[in-house]
Amino acid sequence: MTELKDIKEYAATTSPYEVFTHLCGKIVKGELVTFAALRAYCAPLPDCPRTEALLRSAFELQRRLYWGFFKDISPADFPKVWSKVVVPDRKYRFAGDIKRMATIPDVYMAILDIHGYTRFCQRNRHNMSMLDVLDRVLQNDLPAIAAKYGVVSRRASGDEILLLGGSAAEVFEVVYLMARYLAKDGGAGGPESGEAAKSLPAFQVSAGVAGGAKYSQLVVTRDGDLSGTIVNTAARLQARANRISPDRTRILLTSVTFQKLKMLPPSSHFEFLKAVDFFDTGMVEFKGVNVSVFDAVFLATEANRLEYRERMSALYESIGQSLWSSRIFADALNLMARIVTSSPGGLTDEATGQPLDAAGPVSVMQRIKKAQGYFAAERFEFAVREYSDLVDLFGRASGRDPIAFEYLADLRDNYRRIVEQFTRRLDRELDEHLEAVFTNPTDRQNFHTLEKHHATFVDVREAARFKVPDRRGHWLKSVEECSLTLGVNIQSKK
Repeated sequence: MTELKDIKEYAATTSPYEVFTHLCGKIVKGELVTFAALRAYCAPLPDCPRTEALLRSAFELQRRLYWGFFKDISPADFPKVWSKVVVPDRKYRFAGDIKRMATIPDVYMAILDIHGYTRFCQRNRHNMSMLDVLDRVLQNDLPAIAAKYGVVSRRASGDEILLLGGSAAEVFEVVYLMARYLAKDGGAGGPESGEAAKSLPAFQVSAGVAGGAKYSQLVVTRDGDLSGTIVNTAARLQARANRISPDRTRILLTSVTFQKLKMLPPSSHFEFLKAVDFFDTGMVEFKGVNVSVFDAVFLATEANRLEYRERMSALYESIGQSLWSSRIFADALNLMARIVTSSPGGLTDEATGQPLDAAGPVSVMQRIKKAQGYFAAERFEFAVREYSDLVDLFGRASGRDPIAFEYLADLRDNYRRIVEQFTRRLDRELDEHLEAVFTNPTDRQNFHTLEKHHATFVDVREAARFKVPDRRGHWLKSVEECSLTLGVNIQSKK
């Protein structure tokens, strides 16, 4: 049997094995990378079932070698993904070519990372059977969960899982089921590892889900890797989820993806619909680009967060309108109060396990009311000081909401800046109009005398600030003077 040098040498006596071997050689050498090129090259072959079988097998090799992330997809198993990322062949519907460097709408990407993976591998570095079980879970079980919903799953590196699908609900459902499966709380099981997977510890995850925007960009590189805005956004959401909750499961998603989930009909049978609600976390800056982000709330363990969801929304609105003179401060304190009342058993100290109310002579709620009272009485310095202490207290709370705390802490820094400007204005007013503040000459003389004794003077000067006329006017001017430097800037660090 002579080796086929060119498809034009094909004759009726040429065996299918010779043709297939010839085509495989061309494909492996990179001479026939696309199905369109393969069809054109095979034009001399007769139009018959045998040729179709040859093209099907040759296409399988092309797909395995050059489709990278999509090497396992088919129109039968992944119909939605196939319709989004493949230009199908008009004649042979089983084949086609990947869209590359294209803007593909209605594609959804999730990136999932497993907490404690590196620590587990290090601890079991001499136990190859345990490492093998975890590897089978990542290589077989998780892709099996994804495949049930037509979602493509790939292990990128180590414990990072990439998911891509043509439906927001299906991608989010897969993320939710994978999180449950890894946490060992009765989530969808994987068929491959079976009983062996039960020997693994429970893992928490962080995940980011993006896509669905009209001009979302998904780029499939020449070697089959993925890039583009969808991938970048999902990666940054996952990085943020990991940063704010390094030890607990956290799933963040873009507002566009959230809106797609909210459009699901009531008859939808996705498991997450009964187990998950969503929390607006406001705008997050990703390298200069602001994205509206939502957080998944697991109703079984953190439903209380929904009780202050409206207070968070009110805070976002007041921040968006730059209402620093009063409303933002009031909304922040109202949010604190609702967090306290919605926490089962009250706030507890993360270090000691004791109620935070036990940390001082007055309760947290009393301190919130105290800060509100100071602000209403135009004792702005004391109000901000009390608020700062409250933020420190909330920072010690066990199971604190990392997103709410992030906002509260950022507001503290802004109000400290305003108070610095405010006290400078008041001190300038004292220096320039001391007679209006101290109408009694003796009081003015005592003021100047104490000025020479710094420690005592600091206290007297602070008290004198409360005598400055039109304190509220000075507060409003201080806010105006600081306005260009104020703002809550929640940033992704990736």
